[in-house]
Amino acid sequence: MTSDAQLRKAVTSGRYALVGAGQLGALSLGLWPEKVALPEFILDSVKTGDMQGIEIRDLKSHVGVPGVTYLASAFKMTPRELRAIFRRIGQDDILTVYDFLEEFTPAAFTNGWRNVAPTPETERRLARLPQFFADETSRRICQAVTAWRYRRELIDDYPLEPEDNKYDLSLFERAGTHYDAVYDCGSFDLGLVEKLAAAGATFDKLIAFEPDPAHYEVCRERIAKCGPEAQIMLDRRAVSDRNGRSAFLASGLLAARLINAASVDHPALTAIDTCTLDSVHERMFGWSGTPSRRVLIKLHVEGAELAALHGAEKLIRQTRADIFFSLSHDETSYLDIPEFLAGFGCYDIFLRSQALFGEGLIAFARHRA
Repeated sequence: MTSDAQLRKAVTSGRYALVGAGQLGALSLGLWPEKVALPEFILDSVKTGDMQGIEIRDLKSHVGVPGVTYLASAFKMTPRELRAIFRRIGQDDILTVYDFLEEFTPAAFTNGWRNVAPTPETERRLARLPQFFADETSRRICQAVTAWRYRRELIDDYPLEPEDNKYDLSLFERAGTHYDAVYDCGSFDLGLVEKLAAAGATFDKLIAFEPDPAHYEVCRERIAKCGPEAQIMLDRRAVSDRNGRSAFLASGLLAARLINAASVDHPALTAIDTCTLDSVHERMFGWSGTPSRRVLIKLHVEGAELAALHGAEKLIRQTRADIFFSLSHDETSYLDIPEFLAGFGCYDIFLRSQALFGEGLIAFARHRA
């Protein structure tokens, strides 16, 4: 097993290349720390030319360059394929661009979290974690994620699903469900509306929360095309565990997030309003007759999922709320959220993965009522 010290030495080598010129590669360059030299080149099996001025070279014919650390920036291939690429390049350890960002920008980007020296208490919690999930697929995914995050083992039968399966209610016996309210937290591009329609799900009201200005404009334009009858509201606030103000990294990227202002200096850092789902629901509907209401909550808020759930405890207890949530962003989410939701005693929790390395983890907590 690779130690944390070995990982740190590898990802601070000073010379880099990316393996993958897709969306993740572009995201990586957008988050690349200013004080570190940009990748010397990018490898890809399909794309040619350049990405943001960096040459794209052919992956299949590439011969490893001595002194260059290769960082995977494509997580959708199979473990065997990825392992073969790194073997051909001549790099013993599979390193990812998330490992690199976790090392250099941990306050602004937490998806690369790792813990290859867990405490006995963490080991105990990891042993219990699979029991919170409702089916064998979920438990296999949990075990695969734990193997990578805590032992750097990329198992061959890593359970992966197509990207199109993300937020598909029909996979969890919720096709055709009508929701009184949908809270789309971290809406990004309002794509959830299409997912609901594809599953035959309907709603009375959908409130889309998107604090990032660039993403907010995308959502606003899409809502305008839906027409007033769609009953979709757009909210600039970030969902959290309190109503107030907080620092936000408005990067315009997938990694836009609430952040600890004391720990980061970034030109995209700004102050925004936050709210709790409890307060929003009370204002929209009140609490009378709430046990009969069926609610859908989607939380993809870059590490603020647990805080958002704490700010929705009354809503969860007093409605029939189904919940989509991400577990990719940090160790706290991975360990704490399944146990937190299981404690309500009313959920079957399912876990699905659309990418390797514990990334692309979307869980669904299905209310039993």
